[in-house]
Amino acid sequence: MEFTVNKQDIHQGLYKAQGVVDRKSTLNILSHVLIESVSDVMIRITCTDYDVVLTGTYAANVKTTGRIAVAAKSMFDVVKALPDQPIHIKSMDNHWVELTCGSSRFKLAGLPANDFPEQTEPTDLNYLSVPKRLLLDMVDRTLFSVSHDETRPSLNGVFFRVVREEEELRMLMVSTDGHRLSKSECLGGQAHDFGAAAEAILHHKAISELKRTLEGPDDDTRVAFKRGNVYFANDEVVLQVRELDETFPDYTKVIPNSNRLSVSMDRAELQQAIRRIATVTSAKTNIIRVEIGAGRMQLTSQNPDAGEGRDYIDVDYDGEELVVGFNFKYLLDVLSVLSGSTTIFSINDQFSPGLLTSSDDEGSLFVIMPMRI
Repeated sequence: MEFTVNKQDIHQGLYKAQGVVDRKSTLNILSHVLIESVSDVMIRITCTDYDVVLTGTYAANVKTTGRIAVAAKSMFDVVKALPDQPIHIKSMDNHWVELTCGSSRFKLAGLPANDFPEQTEPTDLNYLSVPKRLLLDMVDRTLFSVSHDETRPSLNGVFFRVVREEEELRMLMVSTDGHRLSKSECLGGQAHDFGAAAEAILHHKAISELKRTLEGPDDDTRVAFKRGNVYFANDEVVLQVRELDETFPDYTKVIPNSNRLSVSMDRAELQQAIRRIATVTSAKTNIIRVEIGAGRMQLTSQNPDAGEGRDYIDVDYDGEELVVGFNFKYLLDVLSVLSGSTTIFSINDQFSPGLLTSSDDEGSLFVIMPMRI
């Protein structure tokens, strides 16, 4: 195989592959990307870890057709360091690959392309058109609260559901790690030939890669569900995700239906106060003490080895006093993605989960379990 490609094109393809390739697998081929000619003017770059398949097509001047498999990280590092000029790539004996760009020349070890897992191209997919911005916002609001505890596989991903409402789509993403829950919902997109509803649990790695592919111009992404897989087609890239064969827990039971106490405050002020207090929290617990009173919320942290801190912000509240403990990292995660200048915190008592919302972000809500203080 021999072809010439612009640096920016192949750099983008290799960059997007970095999170998919499995460098720790006992199968060395999974740490490689497959590059193959599609036509005289197009190449395709494919990578997979069996659960996620990422395929991108890029313009190239193909002199000799063929296929090569080369280590994804090594090739990305080399391409990244090359000058912004066309790169000439040529397969050599024993599966080695030669890269030439300007005065630079590299030879990289490869593997037989036939060892790469065979991929079947899906047919008859009914794609939905979804604005990138909406999908990216939902990912940002749910990815951080996915569980990484492999003993609870049903929580290792984001629950994704799409329901048709006339000619639009109602999309929902929910994640939880047992200590907190994030829910994001929005209406938008075009239904086309989509049926009534579809849903899947997408592994956190797949969601991370989806976020990477959504980088770029603010246009539409196409989404399709078929035979246990979800497909995201975005510009020149198609991300195929195998859904988790698990049942997502009933998240509605975790969300409080009503809370006795509701506090309204400036989101930025609360965020800054928590960051200040967090400097002297215990690294083992990350607990801060939250005291709510008339017109004021006081935040306190204590660390026997470092000291203690106290700060407060003005709030819109005139109810009964309440003292509750929270993991400050969970609070900051929410405040960093919640839209609007005002945050609403509601709770029943010190033993009940806290609910964070915003009137400027009606489709999102976040539940955080309290901690003993």
